[in-house]
Amino acid sequence: MEIHEILFWKVFKNKFILNEIFYQIHSNQWVEYDESNKYNVTNRCKFGNTHFLQIMIKNDLLSLIKDKIKHGDHIEITPSSIKELFSKLSKIKQPSNNNNNNNNNNNNNNNNNNNNNKNKNKYKDEDYLEIIELLMKHRRDEFEIYDLIKIAVATFSPDVIRLLVNEPYSVIIYPTTFEFAIINSNLETIKELVNLEPINFKNYGIKLITEQFKRKSLSLATQRTTLKTTITEYIFSNPSLHSIPPPLSLIINNQQDPSTNKRLKTSETLLSNSNNNNNNNNNNNNNNNKNNNNKNNNEEIKYEYIKFYDFLKLKSSNLLKSFMELDIVLKGLKKKLNSFIKMYHPYERLQIDIRIILKYGDTISDIKKREEILEEMNQIDTNKKTGFNKLKQLRKLVAIEFPNQKNFYYYYWKAYGDKIKELGKVPPKIPPQNTTDEIFEYLYSEEYLNQFNDDDYGDDEEPQNNNNNNNNNNNNNNIIIINNNNNNNNNNNNNNNNNNNNNNNNNNNINNNEIENEGGNIQVENEGNVEDMDGDELLEQLETVVNDGESDSDREFNNEVDEEKGDTITIKREYINNFNKYKKETVYNISNRYSNSTNLFLDSIRECDIETLEKIDQLHNLEFKLDVSRFHYFQLPKERKDIMKVWEYFNHHGFKQFGSSQKAFIEFVSSVADVISPLSELKITNTCKSISRNYDFILYRTLFRKKFNVFELLLRHSTLSWFPFLENDQFLEILNQEKVIFNHQCEVIQFDNKYLDQIIRLIEFSVGKFQLVEKARDHLLAQGFQVGIRIVNYLYDELIRIKGVTIDQLEYVRSIIPKEALNTPYEIYRVFFYLNIRSPKLTRYIMYRPATIEFISTSELFISHYNCSDPTTIDEIGFDFKKYLNLDIFTYDYILGRENIRNVSINSSSISSSSSSSSSSSSSSSSNKRFITQFDTILKELMKQLSHDICTNISNRDNIVHGQDFFNHSLNADLRFSLAIGRKDLFWELLDWIQQYINKNENLMKYQVYQFNSPYESLLPTGSLFSNVKTIIKELPTTTTTTTRTRTTTTSTTTETKILKIDNFERPIPNESTIQIDWNENKLIGPFKPIRKLINSFKYIDIVMNSICKLMDVNEFQRFIQYNFFESDFQFTIYSYAVYNNRDDLMSFLLNNYIIEIDRFPFFHPERGYSQYLECKFIFENHFERVKNLSNLTLEWCERRDLDFSFSLLNDFIKYLCKAKHITTYNQFIQDDNLQIRNKIIKEIIEELKKQYDSILDVVEDEDIKKENIACLLKNQKHKVSLIQSIIEQPDTQLYFKSTLEKIILELKEKRKINEINSPFIKDDQNPFLDSFIHGDIKTCNIILKYYPNQFKFTTSSITKALGLDKIHIIKYFYKVDNCKNLINNFKNDNNLLKHLKNELLKHPVYKYHLTWL
Repeated sequence: MEIHEILFWKVFKNKFILNEIFYQIHSNQWVEYDESNKYNVTNRCKFGNTHFLQIMIKNDLLSLIKDKIKHGDHIEITPSSIKELFSKLSKIKQPSNNNNNNNNNNNNNNNNNNNNNKNKNKYKDEDYLEIIELLMKHRRDEFEIYDLIKIAVATFSPDVIRLLVNEPYSVIIYPTTFEFAIINSNLETIKELVNLEPINFKNYGIKLITEQFKRKSLSLATQRTTLKTTITEYIFSNPSLHSIPPPLSLIINNQQDPSTNKRLKTSETLLSNSNNNNNNNNNNNNNNNKNNNNKNNNEEIKYEYIKFYDFLKLKSSNLLKSFMELDIVLKGLKKKLNSFIKMYHPYERLQIDIRIILKYGDTISDIKKREEILEEMNQIDTNKKTGFNKLKQLRKLVAIEFPNQKNFYYYYWKAYGDKIKELGKVPPKIPPQNTTDEIFEYLYSEEYLNQFNDDDYGDDEEPQNNNNNNNNNNNNNNIIIINNNNNNNNNNNNNNNNNNNNNNNNNNNINNNEIENEGGNIQVENEGNVEDMDGDELLEQLETVVNDGESDSDREFNNEVDEEKGDTITIKREYINNFNKYKKETVYNISNRYSNSTNLFLDSIRECDIETLEKIDQLHNLEFKLDVSRFHYFQLPKERKDIMKVWEYFNHHGFKQFGSSQKAFIEFVSSVADVISPLSELKITNTCKSISRNYDFILYRTLFRKKFNVFELLLRHSTLSWFPFLENDQFLEILNQEKVIFNHQCEVIQFDNKYLDQIIRLIEFSVGKFQLVEKARDHLLAQGFQVGIRIVNYLYDELIRIKGVTIDQLEYVRSIIPKEALNTPYEIYRVFFYLNIRSPKLTRYIMYRPATIEFISTSELFISHYNCSDPTTIDEIGFDFKKYLNLDIFTYDYILGRENIRNVSINSSSISSSSSSSSSSSSSSSSNKRFITQFDTILKELMKQLSHDICTNISNRDNIVHGQDFFNHSLNADLRFSLAIGRKDLFWELLDWIQQYINKNENLMKYQVYQFNSPYESLLPTGSLFSNVKTIIKELPTTTTTTTRTRTTTTSTTTETKILKIDNFERPIPNESTIQIDWNENKLIGPFKPIRKLINSFKYIDIVMNSICKLMDVNEFQRFIQYNFFESDFQFTIYSYAVYNNRDDLMSFLLNNYIIEIDRFPFFHPERGYSQYLECKFIFENHFERVKNLSNLTLEWCERRDLDFSFSLLNDFIKYLCKAKHITTYNQFIQDDNLQIRNKIIKEIIEELKKQYDSILDVVEDEDIKKENIACLLKNQKHKVSLIQSIIEQPDTQLYFKSTLEKIILELKEKRKINEINSPFIKDDQNPFLDSFIHGDIKTCNIILKYYPNQFKFTTSSITKALGLDKIHIIKYFYKVDNCKNLINNFKNDNNLLKHLKNELLKHPVYKYHLTWL
């Protein structure tokens, strides 16, 4: 046997060593994450302690779920977890995680990848469907706790609906769920529901498509936020799904006011046949449903008309035209419609726009004038003359007759270059008025940037090229990524070639930082100003850009299919330019945007038809306009050699076709450079005058837009060594505006690493090109030297932001850049990313500082982002870490500096025990190097500067957290961080620091607690812990420190101090606070003495307490209690967190060793998000005697509270009177001339204090923490305190206090007895059984009934409340007599209960449709 095997078995058989090994495995964080927000205390949760279905679904623990279902393990199932499960089977398109940067020329590769992903998703889909089936077979009572079909509808999961509705599960579809789908779900889901209607009718006799539904279906569809046109078209095209309301003109003729939206009764319509059909359908229903439907028949069946503003948002000309002709649109209140008609709208849509304004608007009130406009529009439409441009003439008509349409004339002039005689001078474009960050947007706009070019620009000047009939908006550069199936008709008889490759939706790969909303994502590219429009107006403007050429139906733009992910659409502004973040979809045959020659030219590029390109250039001297780069991602040939031919063609002509649009030039070069590396055959040897004179500006734009392929190509083939544009400080400032480092969700803003090598290569090239290593020899070279520094520093800042950059790569880059050239005004930006490269734990610490989110919410430039370029102000709100971080310490060498190790064998003592805590980047570094500064040194320095130094050195620190206690907020954040990264050693060090701070800064403490009912006093003599507790005496030097804002006084003495010893853990007993009210106990009587002493304490926030319960074992838990061993009721507080986290071992430890006074059971309300069942199961099986008499728990607790109330009454009484809002009461109390008033005040205050005391204590404590605790009172209102104290200590006052207190306590006891008589426990809806019943928890109800047989009964109020929460499943469960064996009553033997149930069901909006189960 080899030595290694021998040693292994020796270790394995040694229980102590083996246990220690397992302890270290469970205690230490072995996984290093690349994102800081992935560190949390739940990362190492054991499978046995994982009960929540939602957590298992989110982490793809599919096998674990199946195993738990099959073996009967407890699974906590909630509606949100069911939604999470169904979402995995959603039919909406998920955002791509593929970072592929190729354009549509890589179709084959993309298709292969997509097929692989599809197969992978299909495999997972089968797993999720299997889980649903297992849950329905084995846990249906726990799983069907909500309307499963409605959840599937909300998550767009038709496969789930199909599985559930068909045999063997036959889940019911309610009519209300079907209507919900019409308003909220996608088309595929709605079609599935329609297809399943016969099965639903067969199983339950419930018809979904009733006459009542059909009369409001069109209105429901138009109320949608997304897919409005798609769903409305589907319903309108299927007569079986809708009934057309009578024309509104008919109502007017019948003298009914349409503005009231009153609907016709059935008897007032001409559609009597539909009533007959509905009656026939009802005849097929069962008896119960027949009665219900007959009741509905007798009611008024109303039509619902389409609201005007819902009507305006439809994208289909067919729908708009049809609804107008049918006269079923209610007029809106606002009728100006000044921004309704768009230049982007195609011919048919413009016709509809005009008719809408004439019919519903009040722009033209003269009927004769309206008829003239319609006649002129008809003449344009019927004109058959050759060369007559119908679209242009119709647009001209709109500009003349509707001059108030915002910017319409301006865009008409931009498109055609024609001034309209009737309108005169072309007005300037109306700028945006209601958008945020307008100045910043303007700096990025084309108009602003063109001021620095030689290009002509002006409202009265004609465009350079009038051949291109583009209705171009130079400033509206927000692009929605659109998956477009281009199948456009030619409205101007243009010969457009069909593009068979337009469906390359999979090429729109967005990086990880794509813009997302809750339910889905809409990618928006911002390149300039946005018109003043609301979200829907913007969507329409963008939609028409893509579908401008569609005639007739004007099919709703296909991006709306992607929008079905969410219930709402949010157009988000995002100015962070990630690598290739906004990839434009190929938008090709848009005849109304491009001229014939442009379309043919684009076709020729795709087909590599060089001959045609030459001919078009000769005939038309074609130049691309800005719209081509904004709305067209150039389609290139499929073969590499053909792409090079196209490139050579443009290069030969100096790219003159892009002379009018730098963006179009950048977009074309980017299209090619994304396929063919700038390092290979691509060369730029010839550029036209317009591009040459703006070469430096183009370079600037490529940097700003992060198009590094283009930048590298241009830079490598530039003969210039000086770029004046990049010398401009104003543009440098714009270039550096993006120094954002994290967002309000504490996510570091990083880029994908696909450009990592390229940026390093660019830095290398720039250093050589600009001769940064050499000294400047003349003025020109000096200027080039400054430009080079700016470029290199910008690239360097982008490099350190890239996820995955290694320290070796950084060291190499820094070695080739001259030290004097590597500078930045935003050093804090670099320090942050240096820290993140060293370890994401370090940046996590920074981001989770208290009030950081409040600070970044005030950012003016980047909303909800921390921007290092924002100026630091004195009176800003929140925590700005750059104000407190000492950059002289946090340098590159301090954070990432490394040194060579001469001896490969390093003594382990020279390495910090926390070396495993450093990031994975350290492990990837060279084996012969080590960091100069250890991880713990950096982390503790961060804590010192950003937390501890602020607490000890800054007097106005509480202003950071809006006047609250910064010390408490900051140290809680430190404790939370230490637990999140699994550093228990750091946690204990922080607790020691907190204790030291409290002792040294007693007069600054804002949180004090009493020393009664503490863990020390509550130790059980029968517990194992009690025998290990010893109190010993030691002589310790005690330092008493009094700290004020002006001086510090320190005295040293030697005193005898008690030491509490528990299992060899020693801790000094905290000295009581010296800042207390000095009561004269000789003057106090009865229950008010001895006065319970106050101790300074630390208030832990919930997340810290929960983290402790999740992370600590029993021994560590005991050690934590020791730090708070003398705090009142701390053992009870910590028990509540153990219950919430279902820590059975901690609960047992506390119940066995401390007096835990359980006041209610189960401990928390069912909606608190924990498992009531697990709590009940543990207590019943292990400590049933503690809860044997449930009805007395609350009463016994109240009696104990009555006894404890007097301990704090006198102090609380003074605090109450010293509050500013009670100044009037105080003045009355101190008057000696009217004792009757004083006694009345005493009684009222004691009653109020008792009420607060019996309620949630945190409410009172939070008030104390702010300003009015004892310490603050003695400091700021000492005179008041002394005066009130002297009055209270008077004998007469003491006697009245005692008698009043006894009377109030006696009244409370009597009131409790009366309440028990009037509302006995068995009928109280808050008793454990009925509370669980109301909230639909079948499993908890059953275990309660098992241990308390024949002690509970149903009440009518509990039935009503359960139905109010839609818990029909538990009512159906207990409707079966076999499930009610341990109940006093049931629905069979209690006729009143059954009658009440039937009445409630008949009134319920959902469950009234199905009563056959009764």
